[in-house]
Order: sequence, then structure tokens, then C-alpha cells
Amino acid sequence: MSIREWLAPSGRTEQAGMFLAGAAVPYTFQRTLMPRGVLDQALATGIVMALEYAVGVLVQDSIEGSAAWMANALEHEDEITHTTWRRYAMALDLSTVALGVAVRKIYRQREGENVGRSWARLIGTLVSNGAFAGLSVGVFQEVSHDLHRHGLRGFPLALPGGVLLTGILDTRRRRAERAEGSILPSRLQGWEAFAASPLIALGLVGVSAGERAFARSVSRSLSRLTGGHERLWRPVGHVAAITGIVLGVGSLLKLVYGRIEDIATHVEPAFDTPPGSTLVSGGPGSLVPWETLSKQGRRYVSTYLPAYWIERVMGEDAEAEPIRVFAAFDCAGTDEERVALTMRELERTRAFDRPLLMVISPTGTGYVNYVAVEAAEYLTLGNMASVALQYSKRPSVLSMDRVPDGVRQYRLFIEALHSRLSELPPGQRPRVVLFGESLGAWTSEDAFEGRGTDGMLELGVDRGLWIGTPHATKWKEQVLGAPREDVDRSLVAAFNDFEQVEALSPEQREALRYVMITHYNDAVAQFGLDLLVREPRWLGDPEQRPSSVPATEVYAPLVTFVLTLIDMKNSANVIPGQFEAKGHDYRKDLARFVREVYSLPCDNARLAGIERALREAELTRQDRIDTLDRKEKKDKALQKSGERKQRGKRGTTGGAAGAAKGGTGREGETES
Repeated sequence: MSIREWLAPSGRTEQAGMFLAGAAVPYTFQRTLMPRGVLDQALATGIVMALEYAVGVLVQDSIEGSAAWMANALEHEDEITHTTWRRYAMALDLSTVALGVAVRKIYRQREGENVGRSWARLIGTLVSNGAFAGLSVGVFQEVSHDLHRHGLRGFPLALPGGVLLTGILDTRRRRAERAEGSILPSRLQGWEAFAASPLIALGLVGVSAGERAFARSVSRSLSRLTGGHERLWRPVGHVAAITGIVLGVGSLLKLVYGRIEDIATHVEPAFDTPPGSTLVSGGPGSLVPWETLSKQGRRYVSTYLPAYWIERVMGEDAEAEPIRVFAAFDCAGTDEERVALTMRELERTRAFDRPLLMVISPTGTGYVNYVAVEAAEYLTLGNMASVALQYSKRPSVLSMDRVPDGVRQYRLFIEALHSRLSELPPGQRPRVVLFGESLGAWTSEDAFEGRGTDGMLELGVDRGLWIGTPHATKWKEQVLGAPREDVDRSLVAAFNDFEQVEALSPEQREALRYVMITHYNDAVAQFGLDLLVREPRWLGDPEQRPSSVPATEVYAPLVTFVLTLIDMKNSANVIPGQFEAKGHDYRKDLARFVREVYSLPCDNARLAGIERALREAELTRQDRIDTLDRKEKKDKALQKSGERKQRGKRGTTGGAAGAAKGGTGREGETES
């Protein structure tokens, strides 16, 4: 195959894919939950175009293969048969569009629908879109007789058609956003978007060429093996190409997982020395070896609040120095062993003698929210204990496969804790409160899946506070959804901000025990695989959406899935010391929620002092981390430079010695 043939999107199948991909571009520029930068926008547009292209070629190749069989075009190559084949294909395109529209109407979205209904609607949508793209290209080709007569059948007719449709859709999008008084969803300016369009087109041509070459190679191989016509195997070739891409991405992710786990265990210079307190894991007498603690585990145990900090902020004597226990993922080989070690560590620190025990499920890397823990330590004047059990060493977005393990481990620990506390007299048991953030909220809440609020009460959980609960959390849906016998709705609620709590009656606030804080524009809490098959609630009636959810955003399965995935990454972008209440940043009013939910009385003046101290501590901590990281990098650079100079000296000496012996210098280099 020549380079010209390789690059030319001559077939209607490839052009249908390009048409569909081009038509999807405007939707990738719409405003969503989070702003996007130039690189994010390029990534979103590229992924969506690749997916839409794959849908287009798969659907259209299947239709054309069926049309070729119906027209007997696989046996005859004459022009009459070819014309019949094209027209059969257009008829099948039209029929498929009608069928897809009918499926979407029959299986239109309903509340509480089953998975089968959702997938039927998605397949109907994708198939009808692919068939419409093929029909559009087919009509364009049939009308353009002059181009055909001049031998230009290979001209990419999908490009002008796609550009025209793209322009129409993008104009509509911009008009709607201007009417709403909004701006572009990213820092991408108009001229940048225009400049990026040739690159997008070139990228699409490259994807088209590579995918087409691979698909044809597979279909030809299958044709030789089975004896069937190559054209009938073409859809299988496209499926193989898409599968190969998915498997390649999976292999790459495995490599990334390993690198990320190495980074998670990297010792930070700011926390390379075990803490001096006997009240924290990793300190003197600790049963949890310091060497097993991950980066986030070391941060957590090393940043406990000394008594004099508490006294300075609260203006009164501290009752005690807080206890912090951290069960690192590497401190034991199994969940059971890790739970048993944690219980022994709590016994060692005398955590059961404290009036409050905060049980934390950290994020994927083992990160524990400093604001939540330190706020509780200030409010209790240090007289509390907190404990966290790590279940993964990867960031949350890469730890989805660890959720069942995290749920099981958390459940085992809560049961072990309940059993131990039941041995104490009722008046001497600490109040058990739960906390979880992001993936930690998921693992913490789903430890009570199917048990509602009754399950919390039965295991002695007095209060619970979760921030950024992921969409897939089942316990959340159970307690906030349809009425259940095991759920007392007066005990549980979800809020976007603390102002919503203040809007409740005193009786309602007094009854609350289990609270979830979920920002409307937190993509971590809104993202889920079901975005592929159903329109989410947060994209309901534009007139009823919160101000942080764009009224102009429209649902499209592949586009919404990809854009929300990128929003999820951007939701977690926070600036040290600048507490906000948006996206996945819950620091701004977290101290107020801790006071409210855990029932830790404190006047507003002292609470303001706590919030000020939390911001200052975060800035100081980050400055220390950055300063020592820079120093470590500088020391390593100097060390490498010294080693290179030393090797140079050894090489020079060796070369001279070798020359003296009449050799090449290698003998002297080996000796030195």
C-alpha cells in the first residue's frame, strides 16, 4: 500500500467515521463542571473524536458488509453491481437510523431503570448516529457526480460536511452560552481553537489511517484462514483494532501503577525522621514499623498537634495531646492481620480511654484530610484519638479496583472495634465517629451497604461525616433514595454547603448524625460509568440546576463521560492555604461541619481562630515540604556532578596508565 493510499480516507466507512468525529467536536468545547486548560481541551477533543470515529467505522462497515452480501457485490466487481451495492448501503443506513431512533424512544430513560434498558438505549443511539453519518456521506457522494467522473472518489467528502455541521453546532453552542452570560469552559481563546483545528484534522487522519490499516490486515488474515470474503470480516477487524487499543492502554496503566506506588512510598525529606511522641504510630514503642509507613502515612502521624499549639489557638489549657494511629498497607500481609495490628496499637496508646475516637478511611494513597482531623483535635482540646487504615498506595482514580478490599477491611475493623468497646462499661466507652473523603468515603459508607442507618447504630457509630462521596457509593443511594425500613431519614442528609445546614430547623439539626457534603460541581462525586448509558440527575432541567452546574451543558453519552472524567481531575486542584468550597475542595467550611456533626461545642470566635490556624499550618507545612524537596534535589544534583567528575578523573588516570603500558587505557580503567 502506497503512502497516498494509506492516508486517503477513500472508503465511505472511514469518511463516516470522520464525519461523526467532526460533528462531536463542538460538544467537547461546552462549559462543564470545571474549567479546562488548553491541554485538557486537546485531550478531551482527541479522545471523543477517536471514540466517535470508532463508532462510525464499526457501524458503517457492518452495514456495508451486509449491503455487499445482499447485492452480490462480493462476487462481481462491475460498475452496475457497485452502484447497486452503494444504494443498498444507503437504504440500510436509512433503515438503521429509523430503527435506532425507535429503540431510543421505546427505551427512553426512566427513574430506577435496569441496566439492560440503559444499554439498549445506548446501543440504539450509537448505531443510529453511525448510520446517519454513513447516510450523510453517501448522499454527498451520490450528488457529487463530477468528482466521481474525474476519479476523485477518494476525496474526503466527510471533511467539508463535518466542518459544516461542526460550524452549525458550535454556533448554536456559543449563542446559548452568551445568552446565559457565561464564558468558555477553559482558557482556550478563539484564535487558539482555530489554530488547533488543523492539528485535530491531522490527528483524525492519522487515527483513521492507522485503524484502517490494522482492521484490513486482520480481516485479510481471517479471510485467508476461513475462505470467506475479506469484506465480510472487516467489522471484526475494527473490533480487533479497538480491542488492541484498550489492551494497550491497560498495559500502560499497569506500568503507571507500579511507578505511582513507588512514588507513594518515597520518603519525603520533611518527614524522614520518626516522630518523638509515643502517642502516634511510628513513634517510640509503636507496633507499626516506621519503615512501612507510606508518604501520606508519615505526614499524618508526624503532624499531630502539640499541646502548646492547641493552647495557643484555643486560649485555654489542653486536656491532652491527641493520639494518631495509622495502619500502613505494608505493615501486614492481609486485612485481618492489619486490623489486628491496629487494635493492638490502639491498646498501646490507650486510645480507648479518650472520649472521642475518630475512625478514618483515607483516600487511595492513604491521604488523611488535615483540616478534618486537626479541627476535631482543636475542638476536643486534644483529648481524642484518630485511626486510619490504608487499603491502597495509588491515587483514588487508579484505586477503583481496591474499593472492595477497602470496604471489607473497614467493615472488619468496625466490627472488631465494636466488640472491644462492648467489653467496657457504657459510661466509659468513647464516642465513635467516622470520617471519609473521596474514595475513603466510598469504602467507609459501603461497609454498611444494605444496613442503612440501623447498621451504623447497631455497631455503635455515633456520628459520621463524609466529603466528596463518589457517585457509585451504594449506601449513599440507599439512605437518600426510596424509603427503607432500616433507614431513619431524620438521621442522615447530604449538603452542598453549610448554609443549607443553617436553613434547617433546630429540631432537624439536633437529629442529624450522618452527613455527606457533596458539592454540586464536584466531578469526583458526579462521575460514574453509568454516564455512558443514562443522563445524570445533575443534568436535568436547565432551569432547576444549581448555579455551579452550567445550564447550557447537554448530555451526549461519550462526550459527557470523557468531559466529566477530565473534570474529575480538575476538581481536585487545590491551592495550599486558600480554602474554598467548590469542586473537590471541602476545606472552607469543613471545620464548621466537624463542630456540627460531631457535636463538639465551640463559639464562633474560637472557630474562626481554628480556621485561621488551619490555613496557616497548611501554608507552613507546604513551605517546609517544598523547601526540603528543593534541597534534596540540589544535593542529589551536586552528588551526581561530583560522581561524574570523579569518574572523569579515574578515566584520565586509567588512560594514562594504559598508554604507559602500550595499551588502550582499558586495563588502567579496570584497575582503578
